[in-house]
Amino acid sequence: MKSPRRLVAAISIFIAIFAASTLPVLTSLESAHAAESQVITNFPADDFGLWSQSSIYGQDFMGSTEVSKWKQLWCTGWDDPSCSNYDNLYADLILPPCKTDADRSCVAGVETSGADNTLKPLTFYQESVSQKIAPYTFNTGTTGVKTNIPSGGGLSVWKSSELDANGNAKTYGVHVLLRYIASCPANRQAGACSIWLSDFKGSVYPISLESGACKEFTLEGKVCANSTNFKGDERIALSLRLDKNLTGWIFGRMQNADFAVDPIDSASNRIRLEGDVTLVPEVEASVPKSQVASDPVLEKYLREFFTVGLIDSGSLPGNGSWNDGAGTSTTYADFLAAPNTRLYSLNFNKFRLFTAFEKQLKAYTPPASNNGRNIMRLTNSIFWNFGASTYIGNNACSADKSALQGLVVTNAPIYDKGPPTFVDGSLNYQVAGVHTNVDGSLFRGRYTYIVRSQTARCYYGFSNAPIQATIAVISANDSKEVATTLVSEKNGFIKLQADNFTFSSPTIRVKLSQAAVEVAKTPEAPAKTVDVPAKVIAPKVAKTITCTKGKVSKKVTSLTPKCPSGYKKK
Repeated sequence: MKSPRRLVAAISIFIAIFAASTLPVLTSLESAHAAESQVITNFPADDFGLWSQSSIYGQDFMGSTEVSKWKQLWCTGWDDPSCSNYDNLYADLILPPCKTDADRSCVAGVETSGADNTLKPLTFYQESVSQKIAPYTFNTGTTGVKTNIPSGGGLSVWKSSELDANGNAKTYGVHVLLRYIASCPANRQAGACSIWLSDFKGSVYPISLESGACKEFTLEGKVCANSTNFKGDERIALSLRLDKNLTGWIFGRMQNADFAVDPIDSASNRIRLEGDVTLVPEVEASVPKSQVASDPVLEKYLREFFTVGLIDSGSLPGNGSWNDGAGTSTTYADFLAAPNTRLYSLNFNKFRLFTAFEKQLKAYTPPASNNGRNIMRLTNSIFWNFGASTYIGNNACSADKSALQGLVVTNAPIYDKGPPTFVDGSLNYQVAGVHTNVDGSLFRGRYTYIVRSQTARCYYGFSNAPIQATIAVISANDSKEVATTLVSEKNGFIKLQADNFTFSSPTIRVKLSQAAVEVAKTPEAPAKTVDVPAKVIAPKVAKTITCTKGKVSKKVTSLTPKCPSGYKKK
């Protein structure tokens, strides 16, 4: 297996290539400073975007450690001869709809709220016309383990029974994607290959069915499925059938969420995600390089980044950034002299990047883009989406890989993609964002944490007795925010919710407690009753004694014989 550093480098290349489509060519802030070079970053709310089709891609290192000499691979399937030799492959597989009860790794159903604010099931309509990937059995070597990889389809389109203002059925797109990573040397010796499900992500959003040039997805008959905007009061529920090897934590963009996991059979679960759509003010910053020195915090961050690289990952200087048309700068002087430099937030520790650019960040609405493989749709920043990733912390309770442990959702632009950290007896979760929306109104934060009850009890060593919880939102200066909180427990999950807090970088602190459980004393066993036979009293018998006085003797017979006066008992 190749080294982790090589694998991370390979992944970073593809992240950089496709992250480029998530950044506008010229943002609203850039246009104000177009005459001079900028340093640019942004925090899109949906930084995965949409894949236009299921894809398999990767690299053949060609025996070289130099990235420039690697052969980049695009495969039509696992058996594509042009991809027979590879070091790394990445498979992004869009889940098709479930068409029979026997189908697995598929979309089982969608529900949306109607005019009466209750959820109603949608009807499957079509799947987009795009590259499909056949299911495959991955062999890790001549004596290795075999892994069944599901098929990859396209965007599935679902129709509501309700009509829109034009008299047409309301229509929604469902885009759920599994990501597998395979690593295998060219000679594929026994046991040398490996494959794992790294994460998955998904979204549901309203679409319109149109004719003409397709901006996003194409259906049969050259009908276009183009995204439209949520109004903001919708509620969505999505049911999936997935392999039980999908474990860990789910994060996402929704509010008032509910989450359930139920076994279908020995190999698969039914997962149901439900929640209201939510507004996420996406943020960006574009700073003229000539003005960087006037912001000491930003200057220090950039100078360190282009001198030693990312401190928290040990990467090379400048790795994760990109100069427009000029590659990557590896020194601070080269960075200042280069054209526009973009720092893709998905390559960075987002909280450190946010802190560095905090004074410069403003809410914005990203424009649409489509590079033929990755799509960013134009939205009003109202979303319903989710994703999952492998937990990389060291807490055994959160790292349990036997099941899906819980769900974390928030409308904060920047947030931890994983469970809260357990510190000093509290579950802490950090979020970050700007104070105001695009329209200047005060942005109010929302956060929901749903955790498997046994996982929460694992943190504290609790018994199965009821758990109480308190939620506090702590601002950056350690003051408490006023927030509305909710705590409940049902169906094996504990739900914790905090709403109505403000930013810029608060910590949500959850403290769980449990009343002391009195150990019930075992009642003393009553004394055993033993039946004792009644005592038998013998009848009284007269006794005879001999009494003497000198040479005279007398016998006295009585029940209690006594010698007469002057006589002694012989």
